[in-house]
Amino acid sequence: MNILTSGSPELCTQLQLNINKTTKFEYNFEQIIAYTKLNQLTKLCIYMDVWNVYGKTFNGMRGQSAAEKIHKINPTIPILIWDGREYKSDIDLLLPPAFQVSGKIQPIANNNEIYLSFDFYNEEQIINITNKFFNKTLTFEDIPKRNCLIIKL
Repeated sequence: MNILTSGSPELCTQLQLNINKTTKFEYNFEQIIAYTKLNQLTKLCIYMDVWNVYGKTFNGMRGQSAAEKIHKINPTIPILIWDGREYKSDIDLLLPPAFQVSGKIQPIANNNEIYLSFDFYNEEQIINITNKFFNKTLTFEDIPKRNCLIIKL
């Protein structure tokens, strides 16, 4: 199963409306963990952050940490993360992780995670790239500005 998730679904309304119809939108990240453990998750797209993460302060997590949780269970799942990099901030340590969007960027630790920034893509491109990702037609030429180690598209 292909899944799109976001901690703030209202921020990706257009993406939800225009995404491949075989892709499910799942708001509860704990459900995605369950799908992963049951070997039912094929591909995952994280739009910035996730919600309903057991034991986390303010119950939210950036996309990078969420991808790392998935890859501890199954490192072969391709994950596309839109603007969900993790930052180490010295300014306010009480700020929820989902709102820490500046500071020292944390390195990518796992393969099969691709990070794209809203700074380089407009809404139409975001929809197109995400659909191609889920349809297995995405190429590296489609995503000239990216961060990743190794990813199998």
